[in-house]
Amino acid sequence: MRLEWLSLLLGAATVLFLAMVAAFQWVSRHGSDAEAVRRYEALRKPGKARKKQAMYSVLQQLYRLCERVPILRAYLHQLRKRMTILQLGDEWKLRLETMRTALLIWGVLLAAAVPLAIGVRDPATLGMMGIGFWVGHGIFSDNLVHRLETRLLRQLRHFFSDVRHHYHRHGMVEEAIYEAADGAPYEMALHGHEIYEVLTASDAEQRLAQYIESAPNRYLQGLAGLSHLVKEYGDKRTAAGSVYLKALGKLATELNLELLRRERLGFLLQGLTAIALLPLLFTRPIEAWASHYFPAMDAFYASTTGWIVKIGLMAVVWLSYVLLRNIQELDASPKPTGRKRWEKRVYEWPWMRWLVHRFGPAPGSREADRMVKLLKDTASPLRLEWLYVQRIVAGGMAFLAVLGMFMALHAASRHQILYAPVKPGILFGQLSPEEEAKAREAAAIDRRIIDRVKEVKHRTEETVMALLRSELPTTNQDDQLRAAARRIMGKLAKLDNQYVMWWEALLAALAGWGGYAMPVGVRMFQRRMRQMEMKHEVDQLHAVIAMLADLDRMSVEHLLIWMEQFARVFKEPLQTCLLHFEQGADQALAQLKEDAPFVPFVRTVEKLELAAQSLPIREAFDDLESEQAYAQEQRKQEYEQLIEQKAGWGKWIGFAPMMALIFGYLVIPLVIVSLHQMSVYYEQLQRIQ
Repeated sequence: MRLEWLSLLLGAATVLFLAMVAAFQWVSRHGSDAEAVRRYEALRKPGKARKKQAMYSVLQQLYRLCERVPILRAYLHQLRKRMTILQLGDEWKLRLETMRTALLIWGVLLAAAVPLAIGVRDPATLGMMGIGFWVGHGIFSDNLVHRLETRLLRQLRHFFSDVRHHYHRHGMVEEAIYEAADGAPYEMALHGHEIYEVLTASDAEQRLAQYIESAPNRYLQGLAGLSHLVKEYGDKRTAAGSVYLKALGKLATELNLELLRRERLGFLLQGLTAIALLPLLFTRPIEAWASHYFPAMDAFYASTTGWIVKIGLMAVVWLSYVLLRNIQELDASPKPTGRKRWEKRVYEWPWMRWLVHRFGPAPGSREADRMVKLLKDTASPLRLEWLYVQRIVAGGMAFLAVLGMFMALHAASRHQILYAPVKPGILFGQLSPEEEAKAREAAAIDRRIIDRVKEVKHRTEETVMALLRSELPTTNQDDQLRAAARRIMGKLAKLDNQYVMWWEALLAALAGWGGYAMPVGVRMFQRRMRQMEMKHEVDQLHAVIAMLADLDRMSVEHLLIWMEQFARVFKEPLQTCLLHFEQGADQALAQLKEDAPFVPFVRTVEKLELAAQSLPIREAFDDLESEQAYAQEQRKQEYEQLIEQKAGWGKWIGFAPMMALIFGYLVIPLVIVSLHQMSVYYEQLQRIQ
């Protein structure tokens, strides 16, 4: 009956959770469409929809109230930072969307948590629920951010067409952008008007640098920079037509490829994070089902091994979620914030600095160079010292967590030994209610005897039997008393062994080593994913060069600046090259080839060397136009291969928790327990014979 009630409760909570997810998607899609803010602005006028206006005012007041609480302020700022597409001067809308999204996420998670928390008291299940809600929160926020990014890219695609149309009419860049922005959806209109203000400002160079720093994607950066160049130096007419329109077409082509790639990859990877989360919902029903039909499994799940399997399953779910986020968010480059990183604050502690200097590599050593290169390859904002702060903190937390887990498991084992019902040596089936009551009564007698025997130095079966006779005066059969005494002596021996063993301390040390190595391992995985993007990025850089090659006053240094703005994988080497470019172009480009030894990128840098020495940029990259058709087909094929590779990685990682649940939590333990029970059964048969 309890099993059916618990399964019904979990099923209802799961259905409610999925319904709230669907409601979240519907509300976020309909609540932030192109006309949303125009409706909000209309609501600010007196006499129109006073109830909604009051609700929006309440949300604004609630946002200011939450900002006074440090934890809530940090959470809202983190959520707000991920919604920066909606900023650019509309602070009211940004606060409203942030608060509404936070309340919606909290409501969904609370609606799923309350029925589960009422019916569940198991610590392991509560821990799995905590991980599940944390992952669910990540799914919601990721879904919102990706929808915003994709919607802005789609609006930008139409914006390019409008700019082209109005440029044909006026022949003026700023007028074309202004008219295109005037009829654009809300999010794109914000950026369109901002680009127009950049082009018409007296300090256009400074405003352009500020906008490029805050623009949410490389295509808006390219549009702003390209429009500024044409505004300052004028358009150029070639045999193929306007250089500005030609560059705009190439930028639109790159944008279309990016949209197709996102949609294809999103289609192949959709639902994998939720699939990785599903095992957390089914651990308790599987455990209840196995314990109901195979009573020996109850002892396994309550044992130390069973707890280790549960915690291992939670670790697999968490790791799968982290890796799936790295696959799906590879294009997101971290932008610097004004907040001080926690690694930097912790590194300022004297004892932590001492540990970093002891554990970290010596400056200039091979290991230090390897770690620095790893940070550069993954575009990490961390310094080498901060990375080792992360490693030390992760290692210490893993060591303490595993050591605390073993201590808690020993405490649970002591409780299991003392309070578990004394069951006879049966193989199949369950005890009847009368037998269950007798088993619990026997366990209570064992506890009383153990409490009295603990103070005795020399424990023997005769001593225990004497105590049993005084406890059970009606039982005179020596065989029964001796069997009970042996059982109690076995419990005493098990209780005496409930301390942290040497191998458990060794496992805790190994877990600490694993936590210490985990930050490096995650970044190596990120680098492996980024290496799959290298050829794709080189093709994008070629498109940038082709856009700018025909413009007058274009130099190699300006090309490098544009390439650095578009780059993700090669961003760090390009920044280093620009820093040293004024000291010597040849030396800086030679160092660039050493810092990024990817063959297609090296060939591009060699052409830049020729352009810096003697050849015009157009002649140095004349093969880009002649091989354009072949390059497009090759890029399509490489896109398909890249997407398939990522989808393959994602499927393996996404289904790993489900496989761990089925085989590691049910099938393998069931086989092991069954084999053990079979061996006990054959031993009993041999004794009968």
